[in-house]
Amino acid sequence: MRVLAAAWAFAIAATLAIGASGPASWRAAIVDSGPGCPFRATTGVNCPFCGMTRATLALGHGDWHAAFALHPLAPLVLIGVLGLLTIVALGRTDALLRGVRPYILLGAIVGVWILRLVLE
Repeated sequence: MRVLAAAWAFAIAATLAIGASGPASWRAAIVDSGPGCPFRATTGVNCPFCGMTRATLALGHGDWHAAFALHPLAPLVLIGVLGLLTIVALGRTDALLRGVRPYILLGAIVGVWILRLVLE
């Protein structure tokens, strides 16, 4: 589990790096044929994280406006996911369920998801 968390964190960091300094053709390739969404493929409905890969690329490129347009919680979710993966990679999973912060973040993600579904 720790190796998988570290690999996932590396993939996110690589996406940020490609967004920051990679050629436009790499960014376009990730946007056009990057990771698909199994939830959307199955249901036809966007998942709570749809748009996050493109938003991460935009953040890496410094385009905050595009990132917020793709997913309004992109910077917060990005920081939260990297923090979570770091905790798992370091083997400190006992710290994950402390306090109400995980529930607040989850509530915000679900709230924005519902809002985005209604506005589509």
